[in-house]
Amino acid sequence: MKREPEGPLQESAWIEIISQMERMYGELANSQAELEKKSRELQEAKEFADNIIESMVDALIVVDAMGNIKMINRATLDLFGYQENEIIGRPIHMLLDVESSKENLFFAGTQQGRPFEGNVVRDLEVDCRKQTGERIPVTFSGSAIKDSDGEIVGAVAVAKDLRQIKNLLVKAAEAEAEHAKATELGRAYAELQQLQTQLIQAEKMASIGKLAAGVAHEINNPLAGILLYSTAALEELVPDDGIREIIEKIVKQTTRCKDIVKGLLNFARQAEPKTRLCDINKLVEETLSFVQNQSLFHNIQVNKILCRSLPYIAIDGAQIQQVFVNIILNAAEAMEGHGDLNIETSITEDNQFVAIQFSDTGCGIPTAILDKIFEPFFTTKSDGHGTGLGLAICYGIVQRHGGMIEAKSETGRGATFIVKLPLMGDVRADGYEA
Repeated sequence: MKREPEGPLQESAWIEIISQMERMYGELANSQAELEKKSRELQEAKEFADNIIESMVDALIVVDAMGNIKMINRATLDLFGYQENEIIGRPIHMLLDVESSKENLFFAGTQQGRPFEGNVVRDLEVDCRKQTGERIPVTFSGSAIKDSDGEIVGAVAVAKDLRQIKNLLVKAAEAEAEHAKATELGRAYAELQQLQTQLIQAEKMASIGKLAAGVAHEINNPLAGILLYSTAALEELVPDDGIREIIEKIVKQTTRCKDIVKGLLNFARQAEPKTRLCDINKLVEETLSFVQNQSLFHNIQVNKILCRSLPYIAIDGAQIQQVFVNIILNAAEAMEGHGDLNIETSITEDNQFVAIQFSDTGCGIPTAILDKIFEPFFTTKSDGHGTGLGLAICYGIVQRHGGMIEAKSETGRGATFIVKLPLMGDVRADGYEA
């Protein structure tokens, strides 16, 4: 057999081998460059993650399956006051304050060599201790770390310092307490002012009562004489006598003066109430049945909101009815016979009084004179249409019952009178008032 020359074939084979080796070296170089690029990216990612961890405001703690600290950040060292070599490898429980705190954490079982008893914990408030022994309230949030087989190999937790929040809450509570205290003081001051005003009014009314009694007694006898002689003179005159009209005016005006004196005596007498247990709603109904038949009430709508659970209270029914009649008639006159009269009974918020409220839609009372309406002889009615003693007498009656009467009004917006009578009164007579 004839053999081909081997020189050229061997040369081409070597060329092919060298070419393949060059391609392999090129691929290896590309792989190396790619590996170096990936390595740089991995290093950059690690540095970025480390920067994030170190920049965290809250403490980051990573532990192994036995609860030993494997990784921390700067915030952890700042929070607890340790150096890194003093804390790495130590159990997480060195940072906790008391045994009860340990039992609440999801990695509590690591003390006994057990894996984590819970996979996730959120905002669990625990007490920790700094290296100096200072107590630090923190909230822990964390989760278990698992490997590819699902086995727990550790846990990562974030601890947030609550001291500033706690201080703010304490300050807020103190501020709220101060505000509540200031509000209570303001309310007490307002009540004190009201009581002072009532005391001044009571003292003034008592002084005026004594003066009125003296004046009434002094002028009552002369008035009786004038009325007696003028009436006798009137009987002696013939119907067409020119002086008869003058004598009739004397009789009329003298009679009016006697009525005023009678009112003064009633105001000054201050008769003590003869109290009996009474149904205030029934007393309101009886008062209305007495006054509603008058022509003045024919075009007045009376609306009643009576609390049906009112207890009986100890009052002098006749005297309190006199108060109600006076207020209701004043309201009817203020409305000039047309409007709404609303009457409401209730128990005050402090459970100390029964309140009877009368509200009308009349002309109202000017604010400037509202504090004078209970004074004797003060009236807004025209001459000859009122003595100004009605509300003064009402004030005295209510006061002697241990209660209070107040008025609220604005010009053109009606008036509201509120009578408050004590729930617990002194019963001076046995039985109930019918």
